[in-house]
Amino acid sequence: MSTAVASKVGKKGKGKRHWRRLSHKKAELDALRNEINVTPLVDVCLVLLIIFMVVTPLMARGKEVQMPKTSHHSLDDDKQQPVVAMDEDGNVYFDRERVASMDDLKEKVQQAWAAKPQISGKVFVKAARELPYGKVYPLIMTIHELGVESIDLGSNEIKPGDKI
Repeated sequence: MSTAVASKVGKKGKGKRHWRRLSHKKAELDALRNEINVTPLVDVCLVLLIIFMVVTPLMARGKEVQMPKTSHHSLDDDKQQPVVAMDEDGNVYFDRERVASMDDLKEKVQQAWAAKPQISGKVFVKAARELPYGKVYPLIMTIHELGVESIDLGSNEIKPGDKI
């Protein structure tokens, strides 16, 4: 703490008071900081990381099943067609919702086509790799009866070191 004392200065400064510090130190101004404050940057990055961690699992479409591995894949963009999945137990799902019968599946696929006419006639089928073709065949035939243009079959790409 510094204290100040008022003193009278000679003839020129009659009647005026001047303040001086008893500590004999000049008042120091806060020096400008030339560092970047990274705290707000880190806060924003953490919020974005959390958002991506929450949203990424939601971006996967359809029921998650272990699909067969193949070496050749189509590089076409996803057309947002309806996703039909069959798990290892033979349960059929439309998107992520289990369907009770093939008639329910037909109805849901037709509703999806009616909602988005640009994807009409297209279906994406994901079947678990453990399933024999004989169990997947009735699902494909049910979808075929709807008059589809194309049935896209899902698979995973073989990467070096993967077991088939």
